[in-house]
Amino acid sequence: FSTELCGGTHVARAGDIGCFKIISENGVAAGVRRIEAVTGANCLAWFAQRESALVQIADLVKGTPDKAVEKVEQLVERARGLEKQLERLNSKLASATGDELMAQATEINGVKVLATTVENVDAKILREIVEQLKNKLHNAVVVLAAVEGEKVSVVAGVSKDQTSKVKAGDLANF
Repeated sequence: FSTELCGGTHVARAGDIGCFKIISENGVAAGVRRIEAVTGANCLAWFAQRESALVQIADLVKGTPDKAVEKVEQLVERARGLEKQLERLNSKLASATGDELMAQATEINGVKVLATTVENVDAKILREIVEQLKNKLHNAVVVLAAVEGEKVSVVAGVSKDQTSKVKAGDLANF
């Protein structure tokens, strides 16, 4: 078990090093750890840069450096609340979109079929719309597509009574 530091300039006394700050530590091999540190003037510059970053963060959150952590925690909590609210609104949007799409379903051999594109929705909402349509249309096959930038999402769904005849995965792959 070894605890010495090596790999740098040797000094006559530890006091010659001055300020010393470990900035990273990681494993490089079995039983071998690498510790990186800054010393002397570089150490002071490192602390000054960190202090500057903290002051910038405090300014962004409209607080003081000693209250920055508290302010950031409040912002993170607020962001989580807004994300939950956005999820609820997206769910309502999916429901409303599903209601609009129901009218577009065509009946083929006693099975309601809906294949269309939907605008301004992400893949998660698209899946939710397909699930709602399957439940509302009952005996149905649903394929929806959405385009986000250069990415295309396709979601297919088949109601339980049609799963023995039609495979949603085959529809999506096609």
